[in-house]
Amino acid sequence: MSPLLNFLEKRFTIFALIFLTEALRFASLFVDPDPKADAPPASNPFDSLMSLLQYGIYGTTLFMLVARWKSSLRVAVRFPLVWLLPATALMSFLWSDFSALSLQKGITTIQTSYFGLYMASRFNLKQQLQMLAWALGIVAVFSVLFSLAFPGAAIEAGANAGALRGPFAQKNILARIVVLAAIVFLLLALDSRRHRHWLWGGFSLSVLLILLTGSKTALLLFLIMVILLPFYQALRRKDTILIPLIITLILVTGSIAVIVVGNWENLLLGLGRDPTLSGRTDLWELAIEKISERPWLGYGYQGFWQEGGGAEIIWKAEGYKPPHAHNGFVNITLDLGLTGLCIFLLTLAVNYGRSIAWLRLGRTTVELWPIFYVTFFFMYNNTENTIISHNSIFWALLVAVSLSLKRNRMIKLEKIEPETEKQYDAI
Repeated sequence: MSPLLNFLEKRFTIFALIFLTEALRFASLFVDPDPKADAPPASNPFDSLMSLLQYGIYGTTLFMLVARWKSSLRVAVRFPLVWLLPATALMSFLWSDFSALSLQKGITTIQTSYFGLYMASRFNLKQQLQMLAWALGIVAVFSVLFSLAFPGAAIEAGANAGALRGPFAQKNILARIVVLAAIVFLLLALDSRRHRHWLWGGFSLSVLLILLTGSKTALLLFLIMVILLPFYQALRRKDTILIPLIITLILVTGSIAVIVVGNWENLLLGLGRDPTLSGRTDLWELAIEKISERPWLGYGYQGFWQEGGGAEIIWKAEGYKPPHAHNGFVNITLDLGLTGLCIFLLTLAVNYGRSIAWLRLGRTTVELWPIFYVTFFFMYNNTENTIISHNSIFWALLVAVSLSLKRNRMIKLEKIEPETEKQYDAI
C-alpha cells in the first residue's frame, strides 16, 4: 500500500474519532451551565458544520469500503449479529410514531456502524488502540485548553457547581470520554516499549479530568476497571473456576455500586422524604409501564423522547424533560422493545465470550482491549444511555471490536511487534 495513503487514512480515522466524540460541537457554549435552568438551549451554529463533516466522513468511509469491497465483506461477515441491532433501528420507522425521524437516525446509525467496519477491515486492534489514544488524547488536551479559555461555559453551575464539562453539554459526557481514554492509555502504556512517558502522561491527564468532572460514577467505573486488570490477565494463565467467579462478583457488585454511587448525593438528600435515587427509580417505573404498552418492538428508534411522543406522561410526572431513561437497557427497550434488548444482550454476551478466547491467544495487554471495552460498555449503561446511537464513538467502537475478533488463530504479536511499533511512530 502507498505510504502516503496509509498516512492519510490514519489521520482521517483519528479525525473521524474526534468528530464522533462530539467535542467539535462546542455544545457547552450554547447550553446553560445550570442543568436545572428553564432556558432552552441556544441554537448551535456549529451544527451545520457538523452536518457537513458527517457527510464527508461517512461518504469517504463508504468510498474506501467499496474500493476494497472483498476485504470489507470478509470482515463484515465475521460477526453478523452485530448488524442486527442497527438494522432493527433502521426498520423501526415502520412502526414509529415519528417515522421520518426514526428513518433518518436509523440511516445515520448504519453509517456509524460501517465506520466501525472500516476500522476493523483496515487496521488491527493495536493500530485501532493507538489511533484511539491519539483521538482521545487530543480531546482531553482540547478540553483543558477550552476550559481555560471559556471557564464560564466549561464549568457547570447549580447542583453540579464547579464540575468540569469542557466543550460538552454535560459533565457526564466528558467523564465518559475520559474514562475510556484512561483505559486506552493504561493498556498501551503497559504494553509499549517506546513513548511510555507520553502514554503515562495521557493516562494521568485522563484521571485528572475524571476527578475534575466530579462524576463519582466515572471514578468508580475507572477503579473497577483497574481492579479487573489483574483478573483478566489471570484468565490467560489459570484454568480455574475461581477467577471467573471473582470477575463475576466484581461485575455484579460494581454494577450495583455504579447505580447507587451515581445517585448517592441525591439519595442522601432524599432520606426521609423521597429516597428514589434522584427520582430515577420513579422514571424507570414509568418507563417500564410504557414498555408494557408496546413490549415487543417499542416506540421506534429515538421516537419515544420526542415532543408529543410517549415520554409526555413521564415529563409531566417528573416535572422536567429528561432526554433519555438514564439507563441504556431501559432506553433501548423503549426504542426497539424486548426484541432490541435481547439482540443487544446476546451481542454483548457473545462478544464477551469471544473476547476471553481472544485474550488467551496473545501475551500483551493489547489483547485485553476487547474484553475491557465490552465491560466498559455494559457497566456504563446502568446509569447512562450508551448502547446504540447515531454519530456515537461508543457504538462505532463496539462494531470495530466485534469485527476485529477473527475466527482464525491470531498471529502471535511478538512476531509483528517491530512493524506495529514503526506504524505507531509513523502516526
